[in-house]
Amino acid sequence: MTTAELQGSYGGLYFGFCTLISHVLLAGITVAIVYKCLVLKLVHTAGHAFYCTIGFVFFMGEALLVRNSAYLESSLGPLNLNRLHAVLGLLAFLVGAGGIGIKTWQKLERKREDPNATVRHFKSNHAFYGIIGCALLLGSVLSGLPLYFINSGFALKMLHRFFGLSGFLVLMVSQMFGYNTGFGRRQWKAHHQKLFKFFTFIATITTANYELRRFVRDVAGLATDYFIGSDAAEAREDL
Repeated sequence: MTTAELQGSYGGLYFGFCTLISHVLLAGITVAIVYKCLVLKLVHTAGHAFYCTIGFVFFMGEALLVRNSAYLESSLGPLNLNRLHAVLGLLAFLVGAGGIGIKTWQKLERKREDPNATVRHFKSNHAFYGIIGCALLLGSVLSGLPLYFINSGFALKMLHRFFGLSGFLVLMVSQMFGYNTGFGRRQWKAHHQKLFKFFTFIATITTANYELRRFVRDVAGLATDYFIGSDAAEAREDL
């Protein structure tokens, strides 16, 4: 076995292990929070947490994972894999945005019932990163639509990947800030909050690292081709 083959084998094992950890953690975090929200009967913030966790954590994380799964690509074929990726991405946006909409409506209702109540919209770190991440996810959905129907070129694919990857990272930051909110402090003890943050951080790293590596490699390759190509063209002109 050559050095390149050996490195490729180790790399495959590493990313395969990360994918397994990601599936377990994404499902575990989602089940734990969803169960708590169902116990609370989705009342008040529980409804917001329920839909945002399912959309932004589970569906979004799985959309990234399945897109880079060589096993699923060989089993389903490239077209069906793209369809699965698209469905998960669309569900991530619709379900997650629904969760944001629920919280926004609750705040508007509170202000309507008590005009003197202090109601803050998107002022906390959790809310700020949440709305930014949702906007990035919308960009991923909109840039992914033409890719689903036609081959729209490398630039749009890179833009779609940027929106999707950055959206996931920002939304997971929002999720970690969410454990510090009043809802998080009321529902879980301090050591449980720390465990949620730890597992969410690990899930973020293991889910994003393969796509981040590919994205950085492709951007570096594009930049190298651009600058080296420009230098080569100038050298030819000087001859």
